Amino acid sequence: MKITPQDVVLYSGLALTFLNIIDRIFVYFTKAREPMRLVEQRLENVEKEMDSMKSKLCNDNSRIINLEEGGRVLLTCMGALLSHGIDGNNIEEMKKARKELNDYLINK
Repeated sequence: MKITPQDVVLYSGLALTFLNIIDRIFVYFTKAREPMRLVEQRLENVEKEMDSMKSKLCNDNSRIINLEEGGRVLLTCMGALLSHGIDGNNIEEMKKARKELNDYLINK
């Protein structure tokens, strides 16, 4: 069987057409996956940011709890001082408030 120049052109054209079809399919699938890739990338960024925010919220929550406890201790001490200042008989309450304040300051 003899290969003519027309056969070479024909087979070359078929091969190029086949390769072009494969390239178009690859481009189509790449473009079809692009929105999903962008969504996954955005989701990863949101998850990282959410983890950062969770950590900050936990830190803030522990600070608020500490501030509330300190405020409660200080208000207890002020109440004991006021009671003692009014009638002068609340020595035991003053001792209890002093111990609570000392425990809070030491354990803080």
